Parts: sequence; C-alpha cells; structure tokens
Amino acid sequence: MTKVQNFSENLENSLSRLGERVNKRLENSEFKNSPEREIVKESIRDFANNDVRDEEATGATKENMGSSSGISGVLPSYLNNDSASQDAKSEVERLVDIVFKDGLEDAIRASKKRPAFIEDAFHDALVDKLVPELKKRGILK
Repeated sequence: MTKVQNFSENLENSLSRLGERVNKRLENSEFKNSPEREIVKESIRDFANNDVRDEEATGATKENMGSSSGISGVLPSYLNNDSASQDAKSEVERLVDIVFKDGLEDAIRASKKRPAFIEDAFHDALVDKLVPELKKRGILK
C-alpha cells in the first residue's frame, strides 16, 4: 500500500503524471492545432479513465495531512451567472477543493459519482486552475 505523507507531495505526483499525459498529446500530430484548454481537459479525462482505475485496482491509499489551499470560487464562466444552481456551484467548488486536500485521483473519483454536468463543470474548473500552473512549469507554452 502506498502512502503519501502530505497533500503537496500527492498533488505534485498527480501534476507530474498529468503533465506527462499533456506532453504526449502535444507530441501527437492529431492535437497540434488544438487549443491548450482542450488538450488539458482531454488529458484530465484520460487521467480519470486510466490512472484512477489503475489506483483502485492496486488499492493504493493516501493520508490527508493538509488543509485547503483556498481555491474556492474557481468556477467555469457558465456557472458564474445567476441562473446557475447554487448546488451545482457548491458541488464543483467542493470537488476542486478535494484536488488540493486529498489529491487529483480522489477528486476525479468523487466527480464520477456526480451527474455528467457536474463532472464536466469540474473538469472545466480544473482546466482553468491547471493551465496557468502547467504553463509555469513549462509543460504548456
């Protein structure tokens, strides 16, 4: 059983694996003219479909020893209007918070248990949060 000592180490591991998936897509000629956001979103979906399933199969666990990094309020634009449900907004913010508390894998696992709209909005919010970080790391230009 794998245990990660703190949330930042866990998040770094997740970002590293996600970065590898983004780089693979960037190298693929099929995605050469795709927008960065779409590449990151598809990489998150790929991560969700493969890494989370692999982790569940091996029974890997994590220890949460951190606190939220204050990222609430990161919502896709279509949830930032008055007509969007407050429940949907809260649920997406909660899922994004899970990324920084418990890790990307746990957040993706939790999002898969939600309606497709919430899962997609979570992916959009995550892309908005991760694109600048991936640029800072030199993964995206």
